[in-house]
Order: sequence, then structure tokens, then C-alpha cells
Amino acid sequence: MDHKYLITSLVMILMLLGGCTESTEKQNDVLLYTNSVDIDYGSDMCSFTNEVIETVRYGGKIDLENGESHKFMSVECVAGFYLSMDETERDKIVSIDIVDFAHGQQYLPVEELVFLKSSLRPSPNGMNLTAIDNSNERMKTYIYDAYPGDFMSWDEVLELVNEEWNLNGSVAQKR
Repeated sequence: MDHKYLITSLVMILMLLGGCTESTEKQNDVLLYTNSVDIDYGSDMCSFTNEVIETVRYGGKIDLENGESHKFMSVECVAGFYLSMDETERDKIVSIDIVDFAHGQQYLPVEELVFLKSSLRPSPNGMNLTAIDNSNERMKTYIYDAYPGDFMSWDEVLELVNEEWNLNGSVAQKR
């Protein structure tokens, strides 16, 4: 009897796993699971802190013209790295993308995000910044209700990181 239960359970688990997908599909105007985040949590190193990136739903990357990609553990690390770059390096940036907290497995460009600063929602590097898709009004309302704080733009994040970490970098945004 135990063997039948075990086999039945195993078959059911395999059937459920077989239904998972990492592609983007639209069904009845509902966006299904997609995975655009190429961070290997627990293995990849943050280009700003040189620490292991561990916290899922947080992170980001900066891609350069030469194909080089820098990965980060938090919004503040992306901003810190950007601020530490000289103007010549900044001109070679192709994209700056952050993991959308609500989705968890999707990068969005910084221009499409809003950043919640709430002491109730800690981020990996202590600035309490959480990235949310700016077009997702429902999520912005839900997360604000759960973790009241201030919504910030990317430019405001750059100013905050520059002040908090004394990077003395120019906060001029990438063109």
C-alpha cells in the first residue's frame, strides 16, 4: 500500500512540474509566469559589493555595449555602481534593469519602475528600497498598504544613495 501511495504522489508531482514554464504567454489577458532574470541566486556575485547575491525578488544588472553584464544584489548596489562609474563608462551603458519585486523573476528598465522606501520592507543592503512596476497600480497600492513609505523615482534613488554612501558621484541620469 505504501508503494502505491509513493508512486501516485511521485506521478502527481511530476505532472505538476511538467506544467511549469519559463516563457511569456498571454491567456485571457492574464500574464503567465515568465523568467527574464539571469541572476543565479546563491552563486552570482554582486559587482558593487563582491558579495553573493542571495535575496530573491531583489537585484539588478547593468549591460554595457561590449557585451559585459554586471549583476547586483539590490537597487542601492545598482545605483552605487552607476554613481561610481565615470562619464565615459556611463556612455557605454546599454541598459539598467532592476528585478520587479511583485513579479520576482522579471527585469524592468529603471524608467518603468517606482521605488518604495519603507523601513518595514528591508532590502539586502539596508536602504529599504523595493522596485515595483510603475504601471502595476494594484501592486503599488497593496505594497504601500502593507509597507507604508515613500515612492521614489530613479533620480531620487541616485540622490539618496549618493548622500547615504558618500559616493560624491554625479547624479546625472544616463541619456
